This record gives sequence, C-alpha cells and structure tokens, in this order.
Amino acid sequence: MIMRAVKRIQGEHNSKPRLPITFQVLGRICNSLRAGVFSTFTDCMLETACTVAFFGFLRCGEFTVSKHFDSTVNLSVTDVEILDSYAILHLKTSKTDPFRKGVSIQLHKSDHTICPFSAVQKYIAIRKGREASFCFSDPLFVKENGNALDRDFFIRSLRHVLDICGYNSSLYNGHSFRIGASTSAGSVNIQDHLIKTLGRWTSDSYCRYIRISNDTIRKAQKSLTLSKNT
Repeated sequence: MIMRAVKRIQGEHNSKPRLPITFQVLGRICNSLRAGVFSTFTDCMLETACTVAFFGFLRCGEFTVSKHFDSTVNLSVTDVEILDSYAILHLKTSKTDPFRKGVSIQLHKSDHTICPFSAVQKYIAIRKGREASFCFSDPLFVKENGNALDRDFFIRSLRHVLDICGYNSSLYNGHSFRIGASTSAGSVNIQDHLIKTLGRWTSDSYCRYIRISNDTIRKAQKSLTLSKNT
C-alpha cells in the first residue's frame, strides 16, 4: 500500500523519475554542507531546510516561495515553536488543506547527528545573531541577502550539492524529500497508518480517527535514522 503511494508520488508515467532523498542521501548532503559549499549561513540554512523537509515529509512548496513571500501563506519564523525536546512547525496552508485550517508538524530531538530539532534550534539562533532587525514575521528560510528562500534557488543549490556527493542531480527535485522520507519509513517497517499521519495523506479515512501520541511520533522519527536503503 505504502509503496504504491510512493510510486504515485514519484510519478509512474514521468519520463524522468524523481529519485528519493533517503536518510542516507540526506546524511551525505548535510555532511557536504558542513564541510562548506556556499557561505556559512547558506550552508546552515540549506541543511536545516533539507532536514526539516525530510523529517516533516514536506512538499517543496511548503517551505519555499514561488516568487514573493506572503506571511499569510508562507512559513514565517513565528510558525516555529521550540519546546524542550521537540519543535512544532505550523503550516498555514498545504496541498491537502484547501481551506487553510493549518496543520502542526512535530520535529523531535534524536540521538543522531542528523536531527531536525537541533538543526532548527541552531538555525534560529544564527538568524537572531546575524540580523539586527530580526522579526518573527520574517520568512523562516532566507537566503544570504535576506530574501525568502525561493523554489528555484533551493533546487539549484540542492542539485549542486548532490553533484558534489556524486549523484545524478537531474533525477532529484524538491519532492524527493517527501518520497525519501516515505521510502525510509517503509524500510524500517513503520506502520502504514503512522506513515500516512506523518505525511498527512488523506487516503483511507480511518487514519483521521487514529490518535497518535507525541512519543509515538518521536519514536517514528528516530526510526527514520535507522533505515539502511540507499
């Protein structure tokens, strides 16, 4: 069931497949950025965006802007709530939320060096330290010049890093994180209903009646770091 969903995301009829950015690929991306690819700030921002996209099962349009930043739609700094052991990302709108009711995504602390909670915590601290006019209504992810992270810049930068890592970057795009998170989750046998909860899929209406505890989501995200597929 889950693999059928993954194939639908990949686009079975696409002439050029969209390969998944699994946890292993994410690790290589993060390690390259930590070694230095762009500027110190841009490397940190991209690592955070990639890590949040993976663990949050995000669509590219949910954390980047197409052209201009709109605080009523796009992610702002204020949409991140950092608690003791996890952060909450508040999406104001998404593909499966046409009425803009909003959805909250948990990003838990893990014992792995690739950790969404630590990445967000570090990135926000850097933002506060480098921007004299730092404002919580500003875009969550910004480029070196302070402009909101746009899709084109993100994809171009991502593919550059993938090239450095030795991958065929043309086979990856912004949706590869969502595909990769699903693939990694399936490889460690996370239950179907939990994958659908993490990915916010609306198929199989029974999922909306299942109550998932914070601890269950924390353990599921930790399991993603154990996946072995490449």
